[in-house]
Amino acid sequence: MNFIDLCHSKFLHSKLLMRRYDWILFDADNTLFDFDLAAKNAFKAMLVHFKIVQTPVHYPTYIQVNNQCWKEFEHGQITATELRTKRMEMFLNAIGEYRIPSEMNDYYLQKLSEGSVLIDGALDLINQLLAQQFKLAIITNGLKEVQRPRIAAANLTQAFETIVVSDEIGFAKPANDFFEYTFQQINHPEKTSALVVGDSLNSDIKGGNDFGVNTCWYNPKNKTSDEKIKPTYEIKVLKELIGIVFTS
Repeated sequence: MNFIDLCHSKFLHSKLLMRRYDWILFDADNTLFDFDLAAKNAFKAMLVHFKIVQTPVHYPTYIQVNNQCWKEFEHGQITATELRTKRMEMFLNAIGEYRIPSEMNDYYLQKLSEGSVLIDGALDLINQLLAQQFKLAIITNGLKEVQRPRIAAANLTQAFETIVVSDEIGFAKPANDFFEYTFQQINHPEKTSALVVGDSLNSDIKGGNDFGVNTCWYNPKNKTSDEKIKPTYEIKVLKELIGIVFTS
């Protein structure tokens, strides 16, 4: 260990007694996992499998209808089961093709579950937080047949005290019920001791704010914030979180 690393280690060790939070509640997609990459690869494989010739408008069309369906799901307007087929039905209608939506969805989710590439810096961040005895959880609005295999494939299951998947509990972020369930799973710590970290202003930041916990918006693309949704913190790279979770 060189001098700089030694100083850094001593610095972090000195901060152990001055942690600002005990629990870090991470979103999964595009916070820890590179979901965009996984989705693009799964979508391409799906089109090849179902013999649909890809054009430049196909993926943007799918993203548009998929986002619409997830918004409906987050607002309780459709169920997770309905989401699975509705987005494929809408996509097929938009491009003028016919396939069986449920079969397309199953194949897409299978390929998506294989996409376990992490965001740059995610593994280092997790290891640093664990070394400093933080308790970690994943809170995700994903589908169970996608999220759990991806987390396992990345060898991260044991890193988290609990993993909450909306598809398994019937509630989605930003609903208070989702966060109430999460806090039940982690034995109801003080809300001031927990921090929600995620890339979505609506599901992660609004959900955390409404529940009364501090939030950190992971915003690597420098998106414009919503005046009605104010995160406690904002970061552009994951390693910046280390400077937040300790008091100064």
